[in-house]
Amino acid sequence: MTTTERRGARALQLGIGLAISAALIWYTFRGTDWASVWTTVRHVRVAPLLLAIVLATLPFPLRVPRWRLLLRHDDDTALAIAPLWHAIAMGFAANNVLPLRAGELLRVAAISRLGRVSFPTALSSLAVERVLDALVVLGLMGIGLLLADFPPGTVSSTAALTTGAVCLAALGMAIVAAWQRALALRLLERLLPDNALGAKIHHFVDRLLVGVSALSNWRRALPVIGWTLVIWLVNAAAFYVAFSAFGFNVPFSGALLLQGTLMIGIAAPQAPGYAGGFELPIFLTLMLYGISKDQGVAYGLTYHITTFVPITVLGAWSIVRTKFGIKAAHEVEESEA
Repeated sequence: MTTTERRGARALQLGIGLAISAALIWYTFRGTDWASVWTTVRHVRVAPLLLAIVLATLPFPLRVPRWRLLLRHDDDTALAIAPLWHAIAMGFAANNVLPLRAGELLRVAAISRLGRVSFPTALSSLAVERVLDALVVLGLMGIGLLLADFPPGTVSSTAALTTGAVCLAALGMAIVAAWQRALALRLLERLLPDNALGAKIHHFVDRLLVGVSALSNWRRALPVIGWTLVIWLVNAAAFYVAFSAFGFNVPFSGALLLQGTLMIGIAAPQAPGYAGGFELPIFLTLMLYGISKDQGVAYGLTYHITTFVPITVLGAWSIVRTKFGIKAAHEVEESEA
């Protein structure tokens, strides 16, 4: 793809992302009683909220040892910690202020230059991360649904158990498919239509399975999976502690469920900071536990703003420290193209 074609594709993605964000913002905040939202925010307990902010920030440095296991030099030696941290901080900070997850480009390009690894190698390691994150969050969401005890009149226990079992089954099937990639792809090929759409789905699934099967070395795979579990359990703990700050009687299983729905909610291309797309899955999930929409919006907005500040500040500091910005990221990408 030429530079002009890439720019055209990005412009199209930006237009779609802005349209999605506008629709989400309208749908999320329509009919909101802002006086009620402000009243809820004013009564937040500060100490547990501060603890939630700390817990929500911890997963970013916890990603460093996991990425250090996944991304290696050509001679299989580990990268230095500093470049990995700067790339992570800059990438997630950029996602908060730039559209279309531009921080992912910045993160890959930054580690490519700062860590002296090839752009394709860095990009591949990020793809593995994404697959692992999705599988683990999906599995934890399934556990959350299996353990859920929703208030009467919200969700039936049968529906929750069925959905949770489906999530865990999907996780198990994905893991088995990753280790039996050839067989899984042959079975998929029989199920898919013999057309362009079928070919695209087949290629997409193949790339996903390649990413997970990269963990063929169990000595490396087990700690990587372990770190992934730690990252997302700490992240869920941040939601749970924030429940306490707002006085919500929602169990830890609810935090696991909220985490999963939130990941789904911000998966689509959106404007900077996931406005609307962040709050919508939060208040919809909390409504399952008898929390009103206005209270859920108050929780979502407060959590969104307060937990985004630390990593954005840390990322800005890393950009100043390394003098590596989005312009340099585009230069690295184009040089590797």
